[in-house]
Amino acid sequence: MQQAAPKIPSADVIHCIGDSHVSFFGGQDVIQPGWPERSDDLLSCFVTHHLGGALAYNLTRTGTQMRGREKLFEVLEQAVPPGGNVLLSFGEIDCRAHVLKQAAKRNVSIEAVVAECLEHYFQTVREAMERGFEVVIYNAVPSAIPRARKSGRDDDYVAVGDWRQRNQAIRAFNAGAKQRCADCGAKFLETFPALVDEQGKAVSWYYFDAIHLSQRAMPLTLRALAELFPERSYPSLPVAKPPAGAQIMAVIAKRLRRWLKMKPPLHPTRLQD
Repeated sequence: MQQAAPKIPSADVIHCIGDSHVSFFGGQDVIQPGWPERSDDLLSCFVTHHLGGALAYNLTRTGTQMRGREKLFEVLEQAVPPGGNVLLSFGEIDCRAHVLKQAAKRNVSIEAVVAECLEHYFQTVREAMERGFEVVIYNAVPSAIPRARKSGRDDDYVAVGDWRQRNQAIRAFNAGAKQRCADCGAKFLETFPALVDEQGKAVSWYYFDAIHLSQRAMPLTLRALAELFPERSYPSLPVAKPPAGAQIMAVIAKRLRRWLKMKPPLHPTRLQD
C-alpha cells in the first residue's frame, strides 16, 4: 500500500502566484483558471493563483493589459495570510518572447536586457518582502519550443529565436535572479539544470505541452523545495528519469495532440434519397 503524503501544516503552505507556469504547482497537467477564480489544487502544500500572461518586466507598472501588478497585490492582500509563504513565477514569457526581440531592436546584449528586466522584477519582490511575506522565486524553465513561432491558436505560444538563444536568456535570467535573491534574502527554487540534456536542450518528456511542465517534473521540484526548507515536511516522491526514446515519443505525442485540436469536427453525412 502506498504511504500517504504527510499533511502540510497551514504555516508551511506556499501560495504560488504568477503566470501560467504556476499551474504546475496545482498537481495536474492543466492550466489553472485565472484569478480571482479559485484554483483546483491537488497538492496540500501549494495554493496556486494564476494571473495570466503577466511579465516580470511590467510588475512595476499599473494599467498594463494583463494588470499583473494589480492582480499580484490583490492576491497578497486578499488570499495570502499575513507573513505567509509566497512563490513568485514570472520571467519565462519575457525570455521566450521579449528579451531577444528587444536585444536585436536596441542592438544590445541579451544579458543587458535580462538585467533590466530583473531590476523591475526585484523591485516588486522587495515590495512583497517588505509586507512581511516569505518569498521564494521560481526559476524560469527551459524553452522547449524548437524554433521561432507566431501565436496562431489557443494552444500556441509566441517564441522568438531558436531554443539555444531563448535558453541563453533564461540562464541569464535565472543566474541574475538567484544572485538577487541572495542579496535581498529571498529564496530561489531552481530546477532548470535537471530539465535539460547534455546539449542544454529541454527534455520534452518533462513537458505536457510546448512550454508547461508536466507532473513528471514534480518530484524534482519537491526535492529542490525540501533543500530550501529542510525543517518542513514537504512530500518526497520518487524521481523518474526519462526512459530510452522518451524525447521522440514526447514530441510525437505533443504533435498528435496539436493535430487533433486542429482537425475539424466530423459531421454526419446526410443520406441521399
